[in-house]
Amino acid sequence: MVMVHINLNFDLFNNYYYFYERLLVLLFSLVPAILLVIFVLYTDRKSKEPTKNIVICLLSGTLTVALAGYLEQLVMPYFSSNTMLTYVWAMIEELCKLSVFFLFIFDNKHYDDIYDGIVYMALIALSFAGLENIMYAFSESTVSNSISLALMRDFTTIPLHVICGIVIGFFASLGNFSKNTNKKYLNFSLAVLVPSIIHGTFNLLMTILGNIDVSNSNAFVILFSQTIPLILIMVILFIIAIYIVKKSLDLNKIYVLNETYDDKYNYLMTYDEYMNSDEKKRRIKMYNKTSRNKTDEDINNNEETNDSSETKELTSFINYLNKNDYDNKDMNNINEEDTSIDEEDKEIKSKLDELFDESFDQK
Repeated sequence: MVMVHINLNFDLFNNYYYFYERLLVLLFSLVPAILLVIFVLYTDRKSKEPTKNIVICLLSGTLTVALAGYLEQLVMPYFSSNTMLTYVWAMIEELCKLSVFFLFIFDNKHYDDIYDGIVYMALIALSFAGLENIMYAFSESTVSNSISLALMRDFTTIPLHVICGIVIGFFASLGNFSKNTNKKYLNFSLAVLVPSIIHGTFNLLMTILGNIDVSNSNAFVILFSQTIPLILIMVILFIIAIYIVKKSLDLNKIYVLNETYDDKYNYLMTYDEYMNSDEKKRRIKMYNKTSRNKTDEDINNNEETNDSSETKELTSFINYLNKNDYDNKDMNNINEEDTSIDEEDKEIKSKLDELFDESFDQK
């Protein structure tokens, strides 16, 4: 994609500061994406997503960028029109991001409200945009050009990817929480088509603006031929993003409170309906199956420990029985002694009786 370049001169850079130059390029490439990640997570602070899911989304850029790059090169020979190729490449990138969502998030039991789709897809898009930004910045031959390109993409391409991610997440959630099968697949289709059109149109406009020759033009011409059109494009994109986020939050409020949707969205489930739906049961079943497999693995890993514990318990029980046998033997001995004492008492009593009788006879 051809980008509009801002010419900035950084005289302080030289070979001695090579490491710090690269560090600066990295910071200029990543800091906006990191700030947007923090903002996205902040908007979802009342219903935080699991750390594991967040980490998966933030690391997904490695997969999505590599896959998109491979597919883009693969299809390039089949399209002679640059305009068509621009839209095809845009669709490939959005499909790659959406594939991560379906592979790792969609069937997760924690994906349980409408706004979650926007949160997860925004993080996936930021991961893609951040890594792509680094790759473009470090492809430049000078540090000055790298930072210039990174700054330009910070305010254009990174917001674009986030906005497309928001659009994908919105329609994916409408499909996920739909009670109507036709609406479900319609929204899943829109989750691919709408962001692809937005992305492709943006790339096409950036190419047109980048091809405008302003090398010998004054500031007034540059302002009206590149700067103002670029600002208008970004304003339109932000208006789209704000509208979709607001609509998603409104629908999510109705969903959580089990209220009634308007006629346009009456095909959506409420929270109680979703909790009793086959979709929710399927996700819980998958989660339990995964958890059971992990539990079985843990049991196999701890068999020796468990056997040792059982052996100790068995030994302790045997010792207990032996102790009881010993105590029983002691009790038997005591009983025998009691019996012998009783016999002696009888003999003494018998002798006393005899003596008493003899004494009585003499009298």
